[in-house]
Formats: sequence, C-alpha cells, structure tokens
Amino acid sequence: MFREFDFTVESDGAWIPTRDKALAVWERFLPRARDYARLRNRVEPGHPHVTRLSAAIRARLVSEEELVASLLARHPFESVEKLAQEMLWRQYWTGWLEMRPSVWTRYRASVQSYRTTGDARMLERAVAVAAGRSGVAIMDRFARELISTGYLHNHARMWWASFWVHVERLPWELGADHFMRHLLDADPASNTLGWRWVAGIQTPGKTYLVRRSNLERHVAASWMDDLTGIERLDDAVVTAAMIPEEDPLPRPVLQELPVKPPVKDKLRWGLWIHGEDLSAETSVFKRWKPAALWMHVADDLLVAHGLSPLRRRFLREVLTDGGMRAARHFGVPVSGPDAGQRTMAEAIAAWARLHQLDGVVAMAPSVGPLAEAIPSIRTALESDRRRLWLCRRPEDAQRWPMATSGYFPFWQRSVLQLKTLASNGSIARGDD
Repeated sequence: MFREFDFTVESDGAWIPTRDKALAVWERFLPRARDYARLRNRVEPGHPHVTRLSAAIRARLVSEEELVASLLARHPFESVEKLAQEMLWRQYWTGWLEMRPSVWTRYRASVQSYRTTGDARMLERAVAVAAGRSGVAIMDRFARELISTGYLHNHARMWWASFWVHVERLPWELGADHFMRHLLDADPASNTLGWRWVAGIQTPGKTYLVRRSNLERHVAASWMDDLTGIERLDDAVVTAAMIPEEDPLPRPVLQELPVKPPVKDKLRWGLWIHGEDLSAETSVFKRWKPAALWMHVADDLLVAHGLSPLRRRFLREVLTDGGMRAARHFGVPVSGPDAGQRTMAEAIAAWARLHQLDGVVAMAPSVGPLAEAIPSIRTALESDRRRLWLCRRPEDAQRWPMATSGYFPFWQRSVLQLKTLASNGSIARGDD
C-alpha cells in the first residue's frame, strides 16, 4: 500500500540521480511491462520485476504523466493497466493529504511526543528493531537493506511496517519516521498514509497483517535461508494491535493555486528549483525566460528531520542534475546560497536582493517539510517587498481534487484521461 514505491530494475539499486539515467532505466523496463502484474510481488535479489524509479519520480526527475504516456504508446491499455494503476497511487496519496494537511501535522506532533516523553523501554526496542536487531532474521534483513541502500521493495515495506506495528507493538508514527529518514523516495503523503493503512486507521477495517505464508510465497528462497524468529510471524500468531481511534477529519479542502507562471507580468522574476520538482524544462515554466535561477539544499530542514547521510547525498545529486538541466534549457546560470546563511528563507531572500528581483516563482511543494518552510520564505521576501508565486503541474491540479475518498473511485475517474493519453500520445502541458 506504499504505492509510490511499488513500481520503483537496476543492478546498482534505486540510486538513479539524473533524469537521463531514469529515462534509460524506464526504456529498458518497458519491454517487460506486460509482466508487471504477474511478477510485481516477488521479492528477490536485484528486484528485477519492478522499475525502482520511485526516488526519481519523487524528485520529479521524471513524472508519472510522461511515463504513463510512453507506457500506453508502447502497449495496449488492458495489458499494462495494473502498472498504470500503480503509478497513480502517489498522485492519489498526495492529493488526499493536500486536502487534509492536519493528518501530517498530527503525525509529526506524535513523533515528537514519543521521542521526548515516550516509555524508555519502548524507545530502546524501537531503536533495536530499526537497526535490524529484532531477532526475526527476515525482518532484520529488510531493516539492513533499508539502511544500506535507501530502498525496500513495496511488499517488504508492507511486511516490515506490519511487523513493527502488529508484532512488535511499536507506535506506527515512529516506524513512519524511520522510513522518512532513510528511504530515498520518502514522500510525506505516501509514507504517512501507507503506515496509517497498515495500522488500520487510514481505511477502517483494513488492517494489514504480516503473514509467514505470504513471505514464503513471495520471498526468494535465498533470502529465507535463516528462519530465526520466523515463528513470530506464523499466520495463527499475528493479531492486530489496538490503535487508538482518532478524532474525525475535517472536510477535505484543496488550496487553489495557478498552473501558469505570471508570463504577462512585466516584473523581474527568478525561478526557484527545489527537490520536489526537478524537471523545470518539462513544467509550466518551460517556455518562460526567468531573470535568474536558484537551487538550494535545505540543510536546516534536512537536519531538523534527521535525514540519513545517504538520503542527504542523494538529494544533493538530484538537485545538481535538475539545476544543470534548467541552466541549459533556460540559458541562465543557476546559483545557490552564500556561505553563512543559516536558513532557506534567509538564503532565498539574499538571492532575490542580489539579482534585484521583483519576485520568485516555483512549483508548489506538497504537504511536508518544504511546504512548512513556505510561510517563512514568503515573509522574508515580502519584507523586501517581493512576491512569491507558486504553481502546480496541470496533471496534479486535475487529479488531486479527485482524491476525496478511496483510491478506486479516483482510479476510475482517471482511466478516461489515461485512455485519452493513449489515443493521442500527449502529456499534459499546462501552457500548450
């Protein structure tokens, strides 16, 4: 159910930090796309039955829209429907959380509460399980794979999350936070809501329980050679943990944002490129001429959220690739912050002053750490009488409002759009 991860094969793993490499991986996977529905649940060395592009998609080195368009240009819809369906889970989760941001706020508050006032023995056990010292060999293998590679197969994520919640009886919020720190493709919406689903609170009555029989059916024999502790996962042993009920969620509301930059505005605008959308040349800005380009590794945010060194390195590499491509496309040098500027808000305000900008435009970050920094960035710019203009990709603006209930109503409404994509081979382009 961590569906953004399900289609994320390369011998060097999920480390795909450039758009060119992501597109090459996709081209090699396309001939095998018809086998995805049949083989996708197999968990084995090399993970050859899934594309492992989720980290590249998370950073929008490539978009779901362009991958689906190329998939349907190559194969009949019916033969690859499952893969197309899985590809839209991330858009669904993101849209769902965009309309209910209090779920993210509540989750982050719970993490902080557990870390500061949680039972010492519980926290000690959480550290041991996260480090791969639970005593259940297969789960510890998954834990070590996560830490060393920044990746886990979707099925392994579901099993490990269920083990954490329903076998170890640990708070789901701390498990979700562990994934957020280590997964290269960690996404606030997919990760948070996937853990809620496993725990049984995202979709009441649909708790996900890890089963030994499921592992034996889908995990490669070479990874099941050590059965230490496996009895704790016996089908008849695992039972659902009691998760406290939550207060009812507010009515879903999506903040309206434009899908086009202020191209008719005569003011001097700079384009901010960040880690949630690193393909400016395929975005709504692609035909625009910014006065300056800026990208920034938000060290203050990375430190505050405790991201692993591996994940921080990956974010720097994808940002470098996105910035270089943008500089070539727009014919404008890309710059970063000067040494000594402590926060993103300080750095972006200084850049805007240096280039004498009237305002800054960017793709709007979705609910999560970067979006939480937007108010301080806006305040810093407005203190110099500068504006911040945020835009959405047209496909997000089109699909996110459809995530009002369960996934399958969302999917059914998306099918017509996808078949239109298949018939004309186009990609949603906002300014065409």
